[in-house]
Amino acid sequence: MSSRASPDRKRMQGFTLIELMIVVAVVAILAVIALPSYAEYVKRGTRADAQAFLMEVALRQQQRLVDRRAYAATLGALGMSVPNSISGKYSVSMSAPAVVPPSFTITAAPQGAQTSEACGTLTLTSSGTRTPAQCWQ
Repeated sequence: MSSRASPDRKRMQGFTLIELMIVVAVVAILAVIALPSYAEYVKRGTRADAQAFLMEVALRQQQRLVDRRAYAATLGALGMSVPNSISGKYSVSMSAPAVVPPSFTITAAPQGAQTSEACGTLTLTSSGTRTPAQCWQ
């Protein structure tokens, strides 16, 4: 057997330009389809994190009401801060007016890239009202 490769065998090695262009086109099509879906998935995940945080704040508020007969006016008074997972994506604020019966409202307003998220500002009140309702399911 000869150790020399035949001319046909040499031609079969590597990729042709056409094959490479087909692969690039397929990857581009997949990226065009996948990237918007992934971005929307990330926004929904961040919204879920914000909702979980609002629920945690509401739980702490209810515990504070039992312990001190009043709601806290700030997150700091509850010993809480906005977690890194939603910091910069949502601005969380809270109000607890001095009224009878006591009440509070916690709001998470979207910031940055999260502003294009369909649900917009998330709100949770002491009575359990969640707005927008369709986003809290």
